[in-house]
Amino acid sequence: MDAKHFEELMKARHSVRYFQKKEIPENTLKQIITTALQAPSWCNSQAWNIYVASGKTLSEIRNIWISKSKEGIKGYSDLPPGHRTDASERSQKTMEQFFKGISEFTKDPKLLQDCQSFLFNAPTIVYLTLPKGAIQYSILDLGALEMSILLSAKSHGVDSLIAYESIKYPDVLRKFCKIPDNEEIVIGIALGYEDDNITNKFRAEKLSLNEACHFYN
Repeated sequence: MDAKHFEELMKARHSVRYFQKKEIPENTLKQIITTALQAPSWCNSQAWNIYVASGKTLSEIRNIWISKSKEGIKGYSDLPPGHRTDASERSQKTMEQFFKGISEFTKDPKLLQDCQSFLFNAPTIVYLTLPKGAIQYSILDLGALEMSILLSAKSHGVDSLIAYESIKYPDVLRKFCKIPDNEEIVIGIALGYEDDNITNKFRAEKLSLNEACHFYN
């Protein structure tokens, strides 16, 4: 792939917050993940595990998610998510711009929350885990795998969303996806095909090169 095509792929991938009711073929999912497994890791440690929920399994997970959301049960993810106020000044500013921007764009401040409550209507969610007590650098490796899945999916015409929402009730995921207690559920990636929902038309503003990068010659 040349630089132009890679740039096009990067720009084409964006966060989809509402998916069509269309299943992803199992063979496509296997191809996406097989390609993504070429991601680098520290000393080739490949500490990660990947769990893929679709069909009946995800439907059962979703039903419990909806019930817990209606009851107002707060998340209790394996990794503490922190609070936006704990972020740097610049990050707080960009997050504020995002939430304000999407609310003004959709003209419905509750729409994003509504999409979250039923897991974005995603037909598939991929859960990424690490062994408890893994070396700290393994989280960087998992990030490389995560991005590889996103780009691999887009190359197959499959859209995606990284979301804390999808892993905030880890006991439910352990039950239905048979994730052992000695693994931490780090993040979930929703996969599917973009719906025409207005939330999918919004694009978050990215930092410019000058804002994010510093060159020294």
